[in-house]
Amino acid sequence: MMGEAWQVIRAAWRQTGADIFTTLVVNLLWLVLCAFVITAPAATVALFYVTNRLAHEEPTDVGDFFLALRRYFGVGGRWGLVNLLVLFFLGGDLFLTGRLVQEDWRPWVQGFYAAALLAWLIVQFYALPFLFEQEHPSVRLALRNGAVMLGRNIGFTLALMLLLGIVLVVTTLFFLVIAAAGGIIIALIANHAVLNRLAAAKIPHTA
Repeated sequence: MMGEAWQVIRAAWRQTGADIFTTLVVNLLWLVLCAFVITAPAATVALFYVTNRLAHEEPTDVGDFFLALRRYFGVGGRWGLVNLLVLFFLGGDLFLTGRLVQEDWRPWVQGFYAAALLAWLIVQFYALPFLFEQEHPSVRLALRNGAVMLGRNIGFTLALMLLLGIVLVVTTLFFLVIAAAGGIIIALIANHAVLNRLAAAKIPHTA
């Protein structure tokens, strides 16, 4: 599993530098739009659209980001709303258990909510690429597919998250790298991970 995860990291890193102009500009646009909060979900979906095209080695430029931003603005809004509600619920419960639960039970209950929060974030890591691997960009179906992907690939996911953590730590030491291309790197890794697992399961790239 570690070897498969490493192949995903290598493929994503190679494509980050294959068209440096597109990756840097798209990452900058994503950062700017995320700063306005309301456009952050749509910008994130557009970022994953661009990196999905890159992962499929399709001709891609900055214009594709703006195309996706318009086309998937509603999809991004629905995805963002679902995440806001789930993160509010899990984050709120994690905070409240630290104040309301008896001390003997507190680590276990907080550990449960922390694990649930981490699992939810990993599901998003898989779900966003699935928006563009499905026949239709359904948020509900993408979340379901992301959860199934996580459940069937626990070992691969653990290896990939470990390597991704190392990549982020290393690139953080070079602040300009993570600022200039951090979002693109993560999105490319997510897309390559989904393609890798679909290929391993011999599943077509549309569901």
